[in-house]
Amino acid sequence: MINKLLQYGLTIWAVLTLNFFLPRMIPGNPLAQLDTVEGLPVALSQEQRDQIIAYYGLDQPLHTQYFQYMRGLVNGDLGWSISYNAPVSDVLVGRLKWTLLVVGAATVLYVLLGILLGGISAWHHHRPVDRIILIGGSALGSLPSFFMGMLLVMLFAVRLRWLPLSGARSAQSLGATGGATVRDVVRHMILPVLALVLTSVGQVAYLTRNALLQVLGQGYITAARAKGLRERSLLMRHALPNALLPVVAFVAMRLGFIAMGAVMIETTFAYPGIGLAIVQASTSRDYAMLQGAFAVVTVSIIVANIVGDLLQYVIDPRLRRPIQ
Repeated sequence: MINKLLQYGLTIWAVLTLNFFLPRMIPGNPLAQLDTVEGLPVALSQEQRDQIIAYYGLDQPLHTQYFQYMRGLVNGDLGWSISYNAPVSDVLVGRLKWTLLVVGAATVLYVLLGILLGGISAWHHHRPVDRIILIGGSALGSLPSFFMGMLLVMLFAVRLRWLPLSGARSAQSLGATGGATVRDVVRHMILPVLALVLTSVGQVAYLTRNALLQVLGQGYITAARAKGLRERSLLMRHALPNALLPVVAFVAMRLGFIAMGAVMIETTFAYPGIGLAIVQASTSRDYAMLQGAFAVVTVSIIVANIVGDLLQYVIDPRLRRPIQ
Protein backbone atom coordinates (compact mmCIF):
# COMPACT_ATOMS: atom_id res chain seq x y z
CA MET A 1 0.00 0.00 0.00
CA ILE A 2 2.88 2.38 0.75
CA ASN A 3 4.34 1.76 -2.69
CA LYS A 4 0.96 2.52 -4.25
CA LEU A 5 0.70 5.77 -2.32
CA LEU A 6 4.16 6.76 -3.55
CA GLN A 7 3.11 5.93 -7.10
CA TYR A 8 -0.01 8.03 -6.69
CA GLY A 9 2.06 10.92 -5.36
CA LEU A 10 4.44 10.74 -8.32
CA THR A 11 1.48 10.56 -10.69
CA ILE A 12 -0.08 13.67 -9.14
CA TRP A 13 3.17 15.60 -9.55
CA ALA A 14 3.60 14.49 -13.18
CA VAL A 15 0.01 15.32 -14.11
CA LEU A 16 0.11 18.71 -12.37
CA THR A 17 3.32 19.51 -14.22
CA LEU A 18 1.71 18.65 -17.54
CA ASN A 19 -1.30 20.62 -16.36
CA PHE A 20 0.93 23.71 -16.19
CA PHE A 21 2.67 23.35 -19.54
CA LEU A 22 -0.11 22.04 -21.80
CA PRO A 23 -2.39 25.12 -21.62
CA ARG A 24 0.57 27.28 -22.59
CA MET A 25 1.02 25.21 -25.74
CA ILE A 26 -2.46 26.15 -26.97
CA PRO A 27 -2.24 28.61 -29.89
CA GLY A 28 -3.23 32.13 -28.98
CA ASN A 29 -2.82 34.15 -25.80
CA PRO A 30 -4.85 34.83 -22.64
CA LEU A 31 -5.76 38.34 -23.86
CA ALA A 32 -7.37 37.08 -27.05
CA GLN A 33 -10.88 37.41 -25.61
CA LEU A 34 -10.19 40.80 -24.07
CA ASP A 35 -8.42 42.54 -26.92
CA THR A 36 -11.28 42.21 -29.43
CA VAL A 37 -14.15 44.40 -30.58
CA GLU A 38 -16.59 41.99 -28.92
CA GLY A 39 -14.61 41.89 -25.69
CA LEU A 40 -13.94 45.58 -25.24
CA PRO A 41 -15.37 48.62 -27.01
CA VAL A 42 -11.86 50.09 -27.28
CA ALA A 43 -8.79 48.08 -28.27
CA LEU A 44 -6.09 47.77 -25.62
CA SER A 45 -3.02 49.88 -25.99
CA GLN A 46 0.39 48.25 -25.68
CA GLU A 47 0.82 49.80 -22.24
CA GLN A 48 -2.50 48.38 -21.08
CA ARG A 49 -1.59 44.98 -22.47
CA ASP A 50 1.74 45.06 -20.61
CA GLN A 51 -0.01 46.03 -17.39
CA ILE A 52 -2.49 43.14 -17.66
CA ILE A 53 0.25 40.65 -18.50
CA ALA A 54 2.30 41.84 -15.51
CA TYR A 55 -0.80 41.73 -13.27
CA TYR A 56 -1.30 38.04 -14.02
CA GLY A 57 2.42 37.26 -13.85
CA LEU A 58 2.64 36.22 -17.51
CA ASP A 59 5.69 38.41 -18.10
CA GLN A 60 7.86 36.28 -15.81
CA PRO A 61 10.07 33.41 -17.02
CA LEU A 62 8.29 30.10 -17.48
CA HIS A 63 10.17 28.36 -14.67
CA THR A 64 9.24 31.18 -12.28
CA GLN A 65 5.58 30.83 -13.23
CA TYR A 66 5.86 27.07 -12.67
CA PHE A 67 7.28 27.38 -9.15
CA GLN A 68 4.67 30.00 -8.26
CA TYR A 69 1.97 27.68 -9.61
CA MET A 70 3.21 24.70 -7.53
CA ARG A 71 3.63 26.85 -4.42
CA GLY A 72 0.10 28.14 -4.85
CA LEU A 73 -1.26 24.58 -5.11
CA VAL A 74 0.51 23.59 -1.90
CA ASN A 75 -1.04 26.61 -0.16
CA GLY A 76 -4.48 25.89 -1.63
CA ASP A 77 -4.34 28.87 -4.00
CA LEU A 78 -5.52 27.93 -7.51
CA GLY A 79 -4.83 31.38 -8.92
CA TRP A 80 -6.89 34.20 -10.39
CA SER A 81 -9.08 33.67 -13.43
CA ILE A 82 -8.55 36.10 -16.29
CA SER A 83 -11.90 35.53 -17.97
CA TYR A 84 -13.97 35.61 -14.75
CA ASN A 85 -11.79 38.16 -12.93
CA ALA A 86 -12.28 36.16 -9.74
CA PRO A 87 -10.40 33.53 -7.72
CA VAL A 88 -10.39 30.19 -9.54
CA SER A 89 -11.38 28.36 -6.35
CA ASP A 90 -14.52 30.49 -5.98
CA VAL A 91 -15.55 29.86 -9.58
CA LEU A 92 -14.94 26.11 -9.31
CA VAL A 93 -16.84 25.79 -6.02
CA GLY A 94 -19.83 27.50 -7.61
CA ARG A 95 -19.65 25.16 -10.62
CA LEU A 96 -18.91 21.99 -8.66
CA LYS A 97 -22.32 21.82 -6.98
CA TRP A 98 -24.05 21.56 -10.36
CA THR A 99 -21.61 18.95 -11.63
CA LEU A 100 -22.00 16.83 -8.52
CA LEU A 101 -25.77 17.12 -8.76
CA VAL A 102 -26.04 15.92 -12.36
CA VAL A 103 -23.09 13.57 -12.76
CA GLY A 104 -23.44 12.19 -9.23
CA ALA A 105 -27.13 11.41 -9.69
CA ALA A 106 -26.46 9.86 -13.10
CA THR A 107 -23.62 7.72 -11.72
CA VAL A 108 -25.75 6.32 -8.90
CA LEU A 109 -28.60 5.54 -11.31
CA TYR A 110 -26.60 3.86 -14.07
CA VAL A 111 -24.52 1.82 -11.60
CA LEU A 112 -27.59 0.46 -9.80
CA LEU A 113 -29.48 -0.10 -13.05
CA GLY A 114 -26.42 -1.66 -14.69
CA ILE A 115 -25.91 -4.12 -11.82
CA LEU A 116 -29.60 -5.06 -11.97
CA LEU A 117 -29.59 -5.55 -15.74
CA GLY A 118 -26.26 -7.39 -15.61
CA GLY A 119 -27.63 -9.78 -13.01
CA ILE A 120 -30.76 -10.42 -15.06
CA SER A 121 -28.68 -10.94 -18.21
CA ALA A 122 -26.35 -13.44 -16.53
CA TRP A 123 -29.20 -15.34 -14.90
CA HIS A 124 -30.93 -15.67 -18.28
CA HIS A 125 -27.74 -16.49 -20.16
CA HIS A 126 -28.28 -17.24 -23.90
CA ARG A 127 -31.97 -16.43 -23.65
CA PRO A 128 -33.89 -13.62 -25.41
CA VAL A 129 -33.70 -11.37 -22.32
CA ASP A 130 -29.90 -11.71 -22.31
CA ARG A 131 -29.67 -10.80 -26.00
CA ILE A 132 -31.98 -7.82 -25.63
CA ILE A 133 -29.96 -6.39 -22.74
CA LEU A 134 -26.64 -6.94 -24.53
CA ILE A 135 -27.77 -5.47 -27.85
CA GLY A 136 -29.62 -2.58 -26.23
CA GLY A 137 -26.71 -1.69 -23.94
CA SER A 138 -24.20 -1.88 -26.79
CA ALA A 139 -26.37 0.23 -29.08
CA LEU A 140 -26.93 2.95 -26.48
CA GLY A 141 -23.28 2.90 -25.38
CA SER A 142 -22.06 3.36 -28.95
CA LEU A 143 -23.82 6.73 -29.20
CA PRO A 144 -21.80 9.79 -28.12
CA SER A 145 -23.29 11.40 -25.06
CA PHE A 146 -23.75 14.75 -26.79
CA PHE A 147 -25.65 13.07 -29.64
CA MET A 148 -27.91 11.32 -27.15
CA GLY A 149 -28.44 14.66 -25.46
CA MET A 150 -29.43 16.27 -28.76
CA LEU A 151 -31.92 13.47 -29.46
CA LEU A 152 -33.49 13.91 -26.02
CA VAL A 153 -33.68 17.68 -26.51
CA MET A 154 -35.39 17.28 -29.87
CA LEU A 155 -37.94 14.86 -28.42
CA PHE A 156 -38.73 16.14 -24.93
CA ALA A 157 -37.85 19.84 -25.18
CA VAL A 158 -38.60 20.81 -28.80
CA ARG A 159 -41.39 18.47 -29.91
CA LEU A 160 -43.18 17.57 -26.68
CA ARG A 161 -42.09 20.68 -24.72
CA TRP A 162 -42.16 18.75 -21.48
CA LEU A 163 -38.72 19.82 -20.26
CA PRO A 164 -36.47 22.89 -20.61
CA LEU A 165 -33.87 23.12 -23.36
CA SER A 166 -30.81 24.07 -21.32
CA GLY A 167 -29.40 25.66 -18.21
CA ALA A 168 -29.72 24.71 -14.56
CA ARG A 169 -32.57 27.04 -13.58
CA SER A 170 -35.23 29.12 -15.26
CA ALA A 171 -35.04 32.89 -15.09
CA GLN A 172 -38.56 32.97 -13.67
CA SER A 173 -37.56 30.79 -10.70
CA LEU A 174 -34.49 32.74 -9.59
CA GLY A 175 -36.51 34.54 -6.95
CA ALA A 176 -38.49 31.47 -5.91
CA THR A 177 -37.81 29.40 -2.81
CA GLY A 178 -38.70 26.01 -1.40
CA GLY A 179 -40.52 23.46 -3.49
CA ALA A 180 -40.70 25.64 -6.60
CA THR A 181 -36.92 25.91 -6.74
CA VAL A 182 -36.45 22.17 -6.23
CA ARG A 183 -38.93 21.34 -8.98
CA ASP A 184 -37.27 23.75 -11.38
CA VAL A 185 -33.78 22.36 -10.70
CA VAL A 186 -35.01 18.77 -11.09
CA ARG A 187 -36.73 19.55 -14.39
CA HIS A 188 -33.50 21.04 -15.76
CA MET A 189 -31.36 18.07 -14.70
CA ILE A 190 -33.62 15.31 -16.05
CA LEU A 191 -32.35 15.40 -19.64
CA PRO A 192 -28.60 15.59 -18.80
CA VAL A 193 -28.96 12.78 -16.26
CA LEU A 194 -30.98 10.67 -18.69
CA ALA A 195 -28.39 11.14 -21.45
CA LEU A 196 -25.57 10.03 -19.13
CA VAL A 197 -27.53 7.04 -17.81
CA LEU A 198 -28.52 5.76 -21.26
CA THR A 199 -24.97 5.98 -22.65
CA SER A 200 -23.26 4.49 -19.58
CA VAL A 201 -25.54 1.78 -18.21
CA GLY A 202 -24.50 -0.76 -20.84
CA GLN A 203 -20.88 -0.80 -19.63
CA VAL A 204 -21.84 -1.63 -16.05
CA ALA A 205 -24.39 -4.22 -17.18
CA TYR A 206 -21.88 -5.96 -19.46
CA LEU A 207 -19.17 -5.95 -16.77
CA THR A 208 -21.57 -7.29 -14.13
CA ARG A 209 -22.87 -9.97 -16.48
CA ASN A 210 -19.41 -11.33 -17.34
CA ALA A 211 -18.22 -11.27 -13.74
CA LEU A 212 -21.40 -12.97 -12.57
CA LEU A 213 -21.13 -15.70 -15.22
CA GLN A 214 -17.65 -16.54 -13.95
CA VAL A 215 -18.89 -16.72 -10.37
CA LEU A 216 -21.91 -18.86 -11.29
CA GLY A 217 -19.56 -21.44 -12.74
CA GLN A 218 -17.65 -21.86 -9.49
CA GLY A 219 -17.88 -25.08 -7.49
CA TYR A 220 -19.31 -23.54 -4.35
CA ILE A 221 -22.29 -22.22 -6.34
CA THR A 222 -22.95 -25.73 -7.68
CA ALA A 223 -22.66 -27.13 -4.15
CA ALA A 224 -25.05 -24.52 -2.76
CA ARG A 225 -27.55 -25.30 -5.51
CA ALA A 226 -27.24 -29.05 -4.78
CA LYS A 227 -28.09 -28.36 -1.13
CA GLY A 228 -31.42 -26.95 -2.23
CA LEU A 229 -30.71 -23.25 -1.76
CA ARG A 230 -33.33 -21.11 -3.48
CA GLU A 231 -32.23 -19.55 -6.77
CA ARG A 232 -32.95 -15.97 -5.74
CA SER A 233 -31.03 -16.37 -2.48
CA LEU A 234 -28.20 -18.05 -4.39
CA LEU A 235 -27.93 -15.11 -6.76
CA MET A 236 -28.33 -12.25 -4.28
CA ARG A 237 -26.43 -13.61 -1.26
CA HIS A 238 -23.65 -15.68 -2.80
CA ALA A 239 -23.07 -14.97 -6.48
CA LEU A 240 -23.64 -11.24 -6.88
CA PRO A 241 -21.50 -10.00 -3.94
CA ASN A 242 -18.53 -12.01 -5.21
CA ALA A 243 -19.00 -10.65 -8.73
CA LEU A 244 -18.90 -6.99 -7.70
CA LEU A 245 -15.10 -6.63 -7.38
CA PRO A 246 -14.50 -5.55 -10.99
CA VAL A 247 -17.61 -3.39 -10.83
CA VAL A 248 -16.28 -1.63 -7.72
CA ALA A 249 -12.98 -0.90 -9.48
CA PHE A 250 -14.81 0.43 -12.53
CA VAL A 251 -17.15 2.62 -10.49
CA ALA A 252 -14.25 4.00 -8.44
CA MET A 253 -12.53 5.13 -11.63
CA ARG A 254 -15.73 6.68 -12.97
CA LEU A 255 -16.36 8.48 -9.68
CA GLY A 256 -13.03 10.21 -10.09
CA PHE A 257 -14.31 11.90 -13.20
CA ILE A 258 -17.35 13.32 -11.42
CA ALA A 259 -15.34 16.44 -10.55
CA MET A 260 -14.61 16.98 -14.23
CA GLY A 261 -18.22 16.56 -15.11
CA ALA A 262 -19.55 15.36 -18.42
CA VAL A 263 -17.90 17.96 -20.62
CA MET A 264 -19.93 17.16 -23.71
CA ILE A 265 -23.21 16.88 -21.81
CA GLU A 266 -22.71 20.14 -19.94
CA THR A 267 -21.79 21.87 -23.19
CA THR A 268 -24.79 20.40 -25.01
CA PHE A 269 -27.23 21.53 -22.32
CA ALA A 270 -25.31 24.72 -21.35
CA TYR A 271 -25.28 23.30 -17.83
CA PRO A 272 -23.07 25.47 -15.57
CA GLY A 273 -20.75 22.74 -14.25
CA ILE A 274 -16.99 22.31 -14.25
CA GLY A 275 -17.06 20.62 -17.65
CA LEU A 276 -18.53 23.71 -19.27
CA ALA A 277 -16.06 25.89 -17.36
CA ILE A 278 -13.18 23.87 -18.87
CA VAL A 279 -14.53 24.39 -22.38
CA GLN A 280 -14.97 28.11 -21.82
CA ALA A 281 -11.51 28.42 -20.27
CA SER A 282 -9.98 26.62 -23.27
CA THR A 283 -11.66 29.06 -25.63
CA SER A 284 -10.45 32.11 -23.71
CA ARG A 285 -6.94 30.68 -22.98
CA ASP A 286 -7.58 31.17 -19.27
CA TYR A 287 -4.46 29.40 -17.94
CA ALA A 288 -5.35 29.71 -14.27
CA MET A 289 -8.86 28.33 -14.74
CA LEU A 290 -7.62 25.38 -16.82
CA GLN A 291 -4.88 24.61 -14.30
CA GLY A 292 -7.25 24.83 -11.35
CA ALA A 293 -9.98 22.72 -12.98
CA PHE A 294 -7.58 19.98 -14.07
CA ALA A 295 -5.89 20.01 -10.67
CA VAL A 296 -9.25 19.33 -9.01
CA VAL A 297 -9.96 16.58 -11.55
CA THR A 298 -6.53 14.98 -11.04
CA VAL A 299 -6.81 14.88 -7.26
CA SER A 300 -10.36 13.53 -7.52
CA ILE A 301 -9.31 10.69 -9.80
CA ILE A 302 -6.37 9.73 -7.59
CA VAL A 303 -8.51 9.82 -4.44
CA ALA A 304 -11.19 7.71 -6.15
CA ASN A 305 -8.60 5.11 -7.14
CA ILE A 306 -7.28 4.97 -3.57
CA VAL A 307 -10.83 4.52 -2.26
CA GLY A 308 -11.39 1.80 -4.87
CA ASP A 309 -8.26 -0.06 -3.76
CA LEU A 310 -9.33 0.16 -0.13
CA LEU A 311 -12.84 -1.09 -0.96
CA GLN A 312 -11.42 -4.07 -2.84
CA TYR A 313 -9.15 -4.77 0.12
CA VAL A 314 -12.20 -4.75 2.43
CA ILE A 315 -14.50 -6.74 0.14
CA ASP A 316 -12.06 -9.44 -0.99
CA PRO A 317 -10.53 -11.35 1.97
CA ARG A 318 -7.98 -12.93 -0.37
CA LEU A 319 -6.20 -9.58 -0.66
CA ARG A 320 -5.74 -9.50 3.12
CA ARG A 321 -4.04 -12.88 3.30
CA PRO A 322 -0.25 -12.82 3.73
CA ILE A 323 1.66 -14.09 0.73
CA GLN A 324 3.23 -17.48 1.57
